[in-house]
Amino acid sequence: MKSLILFFAVFFPIVINAQTFKVDFDYSRFFFNDSSNYLEIYYSFYQPQLKQVETDNELKIKGILNINIRKTVTSDTLVNKNYQFENIIADSLSENNQKSFTGNIAYVLPYGEYTCTLTGMDGNDMNKLDSVSFPVSVSALPMDRFSISDLEIASLIKHSDQNKSMFYKNTYEIVPNPSGIFGQEIPVLYFYSEIYNLDKNVGSKALRVDHLLLNSTNKTVYNKSELFPRTSNSAVDVGAINISKMPSGAYTLVNVGTDSAKNITIFSSKKIFIYNPSIIDTTPLVSVDNSVLTSEFASMSEEELNQAFSESNYLATKQERDQWQGLSNEQAKKQFLFDFWQVRDLTPGTPLNEYKREYFDRVKEANKRYSNIQQRGWKTDRGRVLLLYGEPSEIERYPNQVDTKPYEIWHYNDLEGGVVFVFADLTGFSDYTLINSTKRGELSDPDWQRKINTH
Repeated sequence: MKSLILFFAVFFPIVINAQTFKVDFDYSRFFFNDSSNYLEIYYSFYQPQLKQVETDNELKIKGILNINIRKTVTSDTLVNKNYQFENIIADSLSENNQKSFTGNIAYVLPYGEYTCTLTGMDGNDMNKLDSVSFPVSVSALPMDRFSISDLEIASLIKHSDQNKSMFYKNTYEIVPNPSGIFGQEIPVLYFYSEIYNLDKNVGSKALRVDHLLLNSTNKTVYNKSELFPRTSNSAVDVGAINISKMPSGAYTLVNVGTDSAKNITIFSSKKIFIYNPSIIDTTPLVSVDNSVLTSEFASMSEEELNQAFSESNYLATKQERDQWQGLSNEQAKKQFLFDFWQVRDLTPGTPLNEYKREYFDRVKEANKRYSNIQQRGWKTDRGRVLLLYGEPSEIERYPNQVDTKPYEIWHYNDLEGGVVFVFADLTGFSDYTLINSTKRGELSDPDWQRKINTH
């Protein structure tokens, strides 16, 4: 891609107060190279708001866009540039003159923290302007896992081989919708994102990406999944949602990428607004924590939610188990699991719940080590102890003693001044059960050796 692209296009009419000068802005970030990202800035001027001036017996309108990008820490200016356009107005009442100019200006920015200020002005009346300022973080991709770019929302996306088109990107023509408004005039919500490092740290052979649309109460009103093979390094994710029958209101579009084998979940989201005044909203008002949709639980099916709680059951109190049994719908279970792990977050001020990640890493390790024909590894006694207390300081293994059944002694030197767990294969089917521990609250049998004697 070029480091700078500028284009204008006829857009769709938007209902705007005639007394308010409004320019719509949006942006998305995409990978460019190992030291920079690609920042695309989208904007839209509504033509009827621009002052008409007669020049050479023609009515003309003019719009000006100023883009200022500076480093947040040093305030050094990287970009401070005006772009302008003009259009001839044949008839103020014609359909074309009731539409908008939409543009896309793109920059390659080195890694760093920036402040971006966008100002749209009427070129024939400089007192009419609209401005927005926002922080932009440009950072390297994580090299040890897949990642997802920002979402670009659009009024139209179609396959194209016209690589010289102003809207062309990765075999598609994409007309952005900076207003974020869909509905009567724009009945289909299109979206575009890019997936990177698909072939890194592969667990699941295909990456599952869930496309979710949530209403203002965080109820999922649309959910569709797509699988991306992990054989290539990157992929383009394009989709369309018919929103013509959805009631007016604020919504959140969320793309959630999940590698269930590695327990890695990444998401990207964007706010939109749907304007369908003829559609009556019959959805009951339910309050849900907004943070749930940014967690891995947002994309889970009810079966996966039940499995997640089963694996977490060793940590649950009796009250929490009773509460779980009383939950009757999927959304309530997502909220419960989010809250369940949030209260156990040892570092709540950070974006990552390290304890939760460590716990489910132990689940995977227990399944790898201790699964047998009868049950998954996390359900075994050794699996339970691994989940609750982590890796032991030392393990003594006695698999082939002459006068005893196979057994193991796990030492935890940092628990209660030093404790042990003794597991034995009493049945001869490699099913090691706990027969003794010096840990408070665990099974204790000082005479445990008689259980493993074979004579």
